[in-house]
Amino acid sequence: MRVAVLGAGIMGSAMARNLARAGHEVRAWNRTRAKAEPLAADGVIVCDTAAEAIRDTAVTITMLADGGAVQAVMGPLAGELGDSVWSQMSTIGVEATARLAALTERGGATMVDAPVLGTKEPAEAGQLTVLTSGPPEGRERCRPVYDVVGSRTVDLGDAIGTASGMKLVLNTWLIALVEGLAESILLAEGLGLDPEGFLDIIREGPLSVPYAQLKGPLMIGRHYPPSFPLRLARKDAVLAIDAAADAGVDLPLLDAAERQMRSADQAGHGDDDVAAAIEAGRDP
Repeated sequence: MRVAVLGAGIMGSAMARNLARAGHEVRAWNRTRAKAEPLAADGVIVCDTAAEAIRDTAVTITMLADGGAVQAVMGPLAGELGDSVWSQMSTIGVEATARLAALTERGGATMVDAPVLGTKEPAEAGQLTVLTSGPPEGRERCRPVYDVVGSRTVDLGDAIGTASGMKLVLNTWLIALVEGLAESILLAEGLGLDPEGFLDIIREGPLSVPYAQLKGPLMIGRHYPPSFPLRLARKDAVLAIDAAADAGVDLPLLDAAERQMRSADQAGHGDDDVAAAIEAGRDP
């Protein structure tokens, strides 16, 4: 299958590599070409323009930072997709997804709403969870792609936006875990207790959360190699808060977590891992 991957960041690069290794013909484009160049070593064709990348493809993937970036890239190309199914895999929220779906429909193409659950390591291992909604024929066309980039595909029906809504629900849970973990470690430190002991106690039993064992050592060691950059987690929190407001739902915990991430972002941790949210609670 000929596949275009637009966006060569942490997630897009991993997807492109895995698809090429699985035998698909993969074309990649990134606004900064140098960021996509390393993919050539894995057999990926690096293109100068997004229009060149999507030409005569079966599936076009977008994995970009936010709705504005997706709109800027795909807006001019909606009428050029031809028979290619557009798999929109970035986390852009419900409103932007609906807007882009309408744009695609006017251009006569098919769009699948397919955000993914997972960060750098699962992406590199092809172990993402793909959430999908949209036209059944589009989802079926994309299935060979999803089988490569993910270990599980969850079909959420024919309505575009359902998958994006569920992604916001899942990220609300993830951000709550990060904030709860950060505050627990801060309290342990403040009481003069070993936060490693806290992680050890919750390692087994009903309080066990594997994510805590993944992010907790980063928080304790104050070392934040980016797997899920904090600025993107904050972006997702804002999307969820906006969706909640539209639905008439109050999310005070997410509001508080977003403020903490904003503070850490402003302190220079935006490109660090989301675990750096704990720095908002530490003295400079």
